[in-house]
Amino acid sequence: MRETFWDVVQQLSPGAVVELCSKLVSIPSISGREEKIAYYLFNLLETLGYDEVVMDEMGNVIARQIFGGSGKRLLFEAQMDHVDARDFIEWSFYPYGGIVSEGNIYGRGTVDAKGSLAAMIIAGSELKKCSDLLRGELAIACVVNQEVAEGVASSKVYEFFKPDGVVIGEASNLNIKRGQRGRAEVVIEVHGKIAHTSFPLSGINAADKMVFLLSFIKQHFLPPRHYLLGDGILVLTDLETSPSLGTSILPDRCVATFDRRLLVGESEGQVVEEIARLIALARDIDPELQGDVRLAEDYVSCFTGKRLKVKHFAPGWFFEEGEELVEKALSGLRAIGMEPSLSESGFGTNGCYYGGIKNIPTISFGPSKEDLAHTKDEHVNIDQLIKATQGYMAIAASFLA
Repeated sequence: MRETFWDVVQQLSPGAVVELCSKLVSIPSISGREEKIAYYLFNLLETLGYDEVVMDEMGNVIARQIFGGSGKRLLFEAQMDHVDARDFIEWSFYPYGGIVSEGNIYGRGTVDAKGSLAAMIIAGSELKKCSDLLRGELAIACVVNQEVAEGVASSKVYEFFKPDGVVIGEASNLNIKRGQRGRAEVVIEVHGKIAHTSFPLSGINAADKMVFLLSFIKQHFLPPRHYLLGDGILVLTDLETSPSLGTSILPDRCVATFDRRLLVGESEGQVVEEIARLIALARDIDPELQGDVRLAEDYVSCFTGKRLKVKHFAPGWFFEEGEELVEKALSGLRAIGMEPSLSESGFGTNGCYYGGIKNIPTISFGPSKEDLAHTKDEHVNIDQLIKATQGYMAIAASFLA
């Protein structure tokens, strides 16, 4: 007798996703050092019968399932990397043990985002049993360096597989997140004139000028607002002066770094010009003030040897309830008895590339809660992990039906 999609969902083996999640946690994969987990996943995806498995120049592992006939292309993406576990002695369980205890799997990356990654991989494998019910293609992307460079790895995934819709595997407590604020790292540099502190009037103290400028910006910066995403806030995160060779030198350079949370449609140019305008207004009050603004840039190294220059700008994104992917995801999840709500992501995801830069319909969905990510005793609930696997199957089946 022909199997229905519901039959396949009901027959899902809980042990498979639990075992895979635990295994992934047992392979440390700090950003830039994901080679062991990448090669493990490459071999696993081939073993699970995906139609094509590739590894790109950055080390992303991408697998495709091709269903019958022409149709849409859906991408499931989750990160392989994680933040450091830090002091192991503070954990109740070894952070790379993947220990199962009291209905949870413990370890670094369980929430962010190896639980989602394991669920996506098993879901994609199980969906092959429903090939005659689906059309189009499904890709699973296991990506590198998300923690240090949001969206950069996704640009390479996009070159290989241009999706019509994207599901980002991030903690959402099994709800659908349809947007997030973006993030820019804004650097302001103020210049002075070096002098001996015994004769401060012979120089220009860059730190003093920065203090004035910071106060001016705090007073006059007006954050934009989105009716659901909130405010586009500007927060000072770092302050540095130079030279710093001793206490008797007047600093001729002071650098301030800000975290600027971005709303939908805000561009690099707008963010920089906004701060440049405030600096110019402050200079009208103090003509000695000399400063400039830029977006922070850095280099990111991949385990493959690829080195990339990265600008710290990840745009915001948001999709309305009527967007097809949102509607299909909701109907698919409801069809298997889940009751998801719609919300917005609290932290950064690679959705900034697909939704923010490419404007491809994008959502986030996954097990566990955001506030457990990066914490001591990070863990994912097994019941949620299994439901997430079924949820990924349902979303794909609804979108590719």
